[in-house]
Amino acid sequence: MEKRYPFKFLDAYRKEDFAFFFGREEEIEALYRMVFQTKILVVYGTSGTGKTSLIQCGLASKFKSYDWLALYVRRGSNLIASLDKALCDASDGVFEFAERLEPDARDLPQKIEAVYRASFKPVYLIFDQFEELYVLGDAREQQQFVQTVQKILEVEQPVKIIISIREEYLGHLYTFERAVPGLMRKKLRVEPMHLDKVESVIRNVGRQAESNVSLQAGEEPEVAEAIFEKIRGKNSLTIELPYLQVFLDKLYLHLTGDETRRAGAVVNLTALQEMGDIGDVLRDFLDEQVIAIARALEELPNTVWKILSPFVTLDGTKEPLSEAELQDRRPDTSQVLLTAVLQALVKGRILRYTEHDERYEIAHDALAKQVAAKRSDEEIALLEVQRLIKSQVAMKAENREYFSEKQLGFMERYLSKFRPDAEEQAWIEQSRANMQAEKEERARRDREKLEKAAEERRLREKVAQAEVERSLRRKAEEARFEAEKQRSEADEQRSRAEQKTKQARQLTRLAVILSMLAVAAAFWAFWLKQKAETATAKAKINIEKSYQSDIQRLELEIEITNRNIASFREYEAGDDVILYENSKKDSLSRLQDSLEKRLQSIKK
Repeated sequence: MEKRYPFKFLDAYRKEDFAFFFGREEEIEALYRMVFQTKILVVYGTSGTGKTSLIQCGLASKFKSYDWLALYVRRGSNLIASLDKALCDASDGVFEFAERLEPDARDLPQKIEAVYRASFKPVYLIFDQFEELYVLGDAREQQQFVQTVQKILEVEQPVKIIISIREEYLGHLYTFERAVPGLMRKKLRVEPMHLDKVESVIRNVGRQAESNVSLQAGEEPEVAEAIFEKIRGKNSLTIELPYLQVFLDKLYLHLTGDETRRAGAVVNLTALQEMGDIGDVLRDFLDEQVIAIARALEELPNTVWKILSPFVTLDGTKEPLSEAELQDRRPDTSQVLLTAVLQALVKGRILRYTEHDERYEIAHDALAKQVAAKRSDEEIALLEVQRLIKSQVAMKAENREYFSEKQLGFMERYLSKFRPDAEEQAWIEQSRANMQAEKEERARRDREKLEKAAEERRLREKVAQAEVERSLRRKAEEARFEAEKQRSEADEQRSRAEQKTKQARQLTRLAVILSMLAVAAAFWAFWLKQKAETATAKAKINIEKSYQSDIQRLELEIEITNRNIASFREYEAGDDVILYENSKKDSLSRLQDSLEKRLQSIKK
């Protein structure tokens, strides 16, 4: 029995490699059950988990040849066109593929029927690396594919759809799921490999009789664990399969030095220890290959990196390109050098060439990430320009938007570094013409705006001048009215003053008369006063004489009263006489008091 090299490096495992495919037994069984439960299912996982190998090798090996017709479809330049080509090729000549500018999906149900009738096998449409539809395709292509799937699910023939997609793009299926509600009903996540599965892969590969790689007897668990520890990196409990495959290939070459990979090799702990700290396996592998190719072609490594860069999108995913498309991306590179580098990259297992569509692509997404990490700012800017142009041209003409002046300015310095196709160049020229037209239109509008502003300014000045004139006339009228008012008030005041002067003269004359009367009255009053004072003096004399007479008379009466009081005697005639006498005495005493008070009053 001829022994085979058991490792696939960065290639996916196929059905014929099933003897060396280990570590995915549970996922194979789960996927096999699902395909009988639904017409469409999704397989997803992070890059490097082995989704393609699981389907092409693990699932395919569960079917007999008569119940499995798998059509593997990659997007290429258009996913619907690629599906159409796969169906035409499998229709046994019933349909011939005709490449169209606008792929037509209306006859796909008839083509599926033709494929089924050609083989009478259930048809499995496997859309591998489905994220390319969202990374490289536009909204129109995505919508057309959703409509295509809706038609496929309605056909009567036994046809199933398997979609393989990277986990980080799973959210892009939201719109797809709204149109096809059963899309996510059955889905399988492919987990990264843990130590137990890595050990299963390494130990089982070493046990296979047809494998030219074996493990040192008695060291199998330690060897498997040592390999896992070298690859997994810090703070990780899993590994990516591309890292495992590249490391195992590097280990084999370390043991044998046989690049034909035919010699036998026994993996042991000593050989693992000799390899030392391997660092980033994929990065080191890529760097080594690029340096080796550059040295062989007597070019700088940067030249090889620039040729490799277009095969990776800005998002770090693979972008298949034909040699002609690559030449358009790198017009500054000679055709001879471009071909030589491509062949060297294929030989170095960095690129993979597909004959049926004559395209090159990065061997694995894990390598694509490494290429993206090597890009300079200049390379990134160039790719951004290319993506900007393609994203617009990919749409229908009525839905496109012209590039803005800012975008055209950004593109200008990079347009000489790649070769846009005829449609792209035409759209750039149309955008420039539109930009120039917009500039001229803006200039015209600016002129009109300036003229309008000048006219408005002149009109405002006229209005302002008219307003000033009206204001001056109004103020003059108000001043005239105020002057007239003041003259009227002055006339009135003068009239009042004249009247008051007249009144003053009359009052003066009256005052003079009154003064004369007052003087006469004063003389009259003085005379009356003198006369009154003389009369008063005479009256006082008379009063004094009267008072003296009254005083003399009262003094006389008092004296008589005193004498009467002194003359009373007490009679022995009895109590009545005494009482009478006392009463009369009292009366005289009161009279005496009265006379004395009157006398005092007169004296005062």
